[in-house]
Amino acid sequence: MKKRKNKNSSVFLDEEKKQNVDSSIDDDIAQGVDIVNRNREELENQRNKRIGKFERNANGQMIERPKIRYNINVKAIVTIVVFIVIVCWLLYSYGPIFGIHMTSMSENIEDNKIELVTKESDIYGEFNDELFVYSNNTISTYDNNCNLTWSYTFSESFSPNIYVQGRYMIVTNNSTGMIYLFQGKNEILNKKIDGIIKNVFLDDKGNFAIEYSLENGYNNIIGVYNKSGESIYDAYLSQENIISLKMQNDGKRIIFCEAVTDSSNIGIKFRQIDISKNEGEQITDILKLDNNFLYDFIVEGKMIYALLDNSIASIDIDNGNINTLKEFDSTQMIFVALNNDYYTYLERDISEDAYVVENIGYSGNKISSTKIDAVPKDMISSNWINYYIYQDYVYILNKWGVDLGKRETNFTPKKCVVFNNDKSLALIYTNKIYIVNL
Repeated sequence: MKKRKNKNSSVFLDEEKKQNVDSSIDDDIAQGVDIVNRNREELENQRNKRIGKFERNANGQMIERPKIRYNINVKAIVTIVVFIVIVCWLLYSYGPIFGIHMTSMSENIEDNKIELVTKESDIYGEFNDELFVYSNNTISTYDNNCNLTWSYTFSESFSPNIYVQGRYMIVTNNSTGMIYLFQGKNEILNKKIDGIIKNVFLDDKGNFAIEYSLENGYNNIIGVYNKSGESIYDAYLSQENIISLKMQNDGKRIIFCEAVTDSSNIGIKFRQIDISKNEGEQITDILKLDNNFLYDFIVEGKMIYALLDNSIASIDIDNGNINTLKEFDSTQMIFVALNNDYYTYLERDISEDAYVVENIGYSGNKISSTKIDAVPKDMISSNWINYYIYQDYVYILNKWGVDLGKRETNFTPKKCVVFNNDKSLALIYTNKIYIVNL
């Protein structure tokens, strides 16, 4: 018996089978898409790792990117380091002159003092940027922190004269004619001069000139020596005493001022020694001033700048022409000093019943002008800084008029010494020295 095909049943079974097949295909497609996405993500990660190494060329092909080499510019780094070191050194060395400090400084003078037994005959000054003290036949030096840095004791006992120029110091025993020359902290020469020493002058290279007289009656000789003690020349001068002297060109040229007492008009005379000229022309007169007295002078180029008893004047060495830079009335002028490139003075301003401090360049330019309320006991002027000493404090200004403050003191010192490239001031009292640092 043949079975009859049920059409409706056949249709239903086909649709169910079809649904099962479609579901399986969807699962396979989803799995495939997931695999493709994972592969794409992995490829992207690998590409990101290689992106710094490969690049696409003009044809779209991936090629290896050239390696980038980073070169260290040693010269540039060294230049930067050197520049930083120089700036730090300048700030440390010169910053305090403008009120800039890299380290904190105590303003209490009791924190920085030297205790020692002093005598009226002791000598104080600056040597090699430090404070020197001559006492009891010994020279000692101290830095700005009151540390003892050097000491030298003489084998003979005598009352010395001491002359300093930068790193050089000469100590003389005028009674015996012995001289001792120091460079830094080393004795480099001791020599006996056959004559009576009257004065000694130094330059910054260790050359020295000695003004002396002979026992046979010749009163005034200038002997010029190098730092090894070798004689460069002797100049026989007039019988007048030398007030001050400046050496140039390793002592081969000398500008000096001597007293004039051979007439009714007491005065001064500027003269010149130049051994580069022909014999007979080596000693020449520059200028004679009657009724004048010299306190100080400096030489800059072809000009002499002189502090006289009533004025500051410039003198042309070549022709002797004189020009008055500043006239002053002794009733108004209180302090005046010559420095390198400028002069400074403190005078009373009658119109305002005050005191004015002015720093003026030798060319006439006004560097600074400052008014202060009270007149100090003393003024210590140096190349960069002016210190004004009062009864119970020190007032400090630099040459540009910048106020660097006050330092309290106990009472007026008997002597003051500037050292440490103008950044330190020694206040000398009986049995102690206070050091003020900027």
